[in-house]
Amino acid sequence: MTIKEFSGNMKKAVENILGEGYSIEEALIDKNNGVRLEALVIRDPGMNIAPTIYLRSYYENYEDGESLQEGAARLVEDYRKSVPEEGFDVSFYEDYECVKKGLSYKLISAERNKELLTNIPYVPFLDLAIVFYYAFEKRGLPDGSILIRNKHMEMWGVSTEQLMKDAGENAPVSLPGVCRDMGSVLERICPGKVGEVLPEDELKLPMYVLSNSRMINGAAAMLYPDILHNLSEVLESDLYIIPSSVHEVIVFARNMSDDEKSLKDMIRTVNMTQLEPQDVLSDSLYFYDRKDEKISIA
Repeated sequence: MTIKEFSGNMKKAVENILGEGYSIEEALIDKNNGVRLEALVIRDPGMNIAPTIYLRSYYENYEDGESLQEGAARLVEDYRKSVPEEGFDVSFYEDYECVKKGLSYKLISAERNKELLTNIPYVPFLDLAIVFYYAFEKRGLPDGSILIRNKHMEMWGVSTEQLMKDAGENAPVSLPGVCRDMGSVLERICPGKVGEVLPEDELKLPMYVLSNSRMINGAAAMLYPDILHNLSEVLESDLYIIPSSVHEVIVFARNMSDDEKSLKDMIRTVNMTQLEPQDVLSDSLYFYDRKDEKISIA
């Protein structure tokens, strides 16, 4: 069964569980880097928002032996957990003064998102694009976000420059940068097994994972004022920046390595073999010049 066929069958199974009154639609949702993901959009007539449930994980469980009915029951349970206790008032979104309080930005690949960039405001940055979104939190939607599109900017009567100014002021405050050493990050991911992931001598190297407080779309934290400057002062060195994903970057002192070719090869290999396509940021290695306080492509 293809995932398209699975989507149609899952739709019917979910309809049988939820019963009358709900509207369920199959959808292909555009994600980062041109990725399109199969999903079900479930509408409760008593709510003014409709959660989107992505189907990839349910499909993988089905291929591993889970029945369609078991998957549908689990999906409905996940849906009910994702529904806020009350409706989400979207009228505020017409007022830019309200929206700008939650305005933030993220980094995406310019090359991989050419089509998307025709429909959204952005600021070019090296081989990347700075794009804007409204970040919010609500029960059931702890990491909610709305991508800012050209139509929104026109409705508000604001420019890309204004978006950049307001997001630049708000993001470091509402989603502050978080810098963790590599060892502690790996320990959190795989407790007690860090030595199996990195050799002991590499664990002692001063490598840091930089993201935002949500750990979502946090690679843009490297643009926050002073964050790289302060780290370079601590390390007393220029910096290399590895774009490990759209969610974070790895930063370390330039004097730790002078083999840029190996670093670039590693980035490309990880992007091709370890990351979901929508999470890839760039194949480039970046360099932070401590004296000029500028980021460039190495």
